[in-house]
Amino acid sequence: MAETVAEFEPRQRSSYRRFTTIPIRFADQDILGHVNNAAIAIYLEHARCEHLIPRLISPAAPHLNIVLARIIIDYLKEIRYPGTVDVGVRITHTGTKSFVISGGIFLGDVCCAISQATIVFFDTQTRRSIEPTDDVRMRIAELK
Repeated sequence: MAETVAEFEPRQRSSYRRFTTIPIRFADQDILGHVNNAAIAIYLEHARCEHLIPRLISPAAPHLNIVLARIIIDYLKEIRYPGTVDVGVRITHTGTKSFVISGGIFLGDVCCAISQATIVFFDTQTRRSIEPTDDVRMRIAELK
């Protein structure tokens, strides 16, 4: 059964319950002196993985993993070195074999980028999408 989180505002820090703090590296800059779009995508990936990967471990599904099927990133404000960013994550839609995890990158309370990533549950043996076990679904739901 599909479910969507009501009244989620991706640009509001208060919409996210889980955050990962990431240092901005000198190497993340481009020729214009701001953080490159590829580094932004890596910040979002880092936060997604930090919160999702531990929730996938299940003795009942040893071959369960996830794959990124789609990502949308809106770049809202420039980010510059040095400093840190806080990346918020929240699951905003769940389906049978997939879910959408939204992300927001913040400098303090200023939202600099937002994303929506469609993640598919994947069996590493059969190489096909699968439904997660109930225990995994329950742990993933903690990110709503």
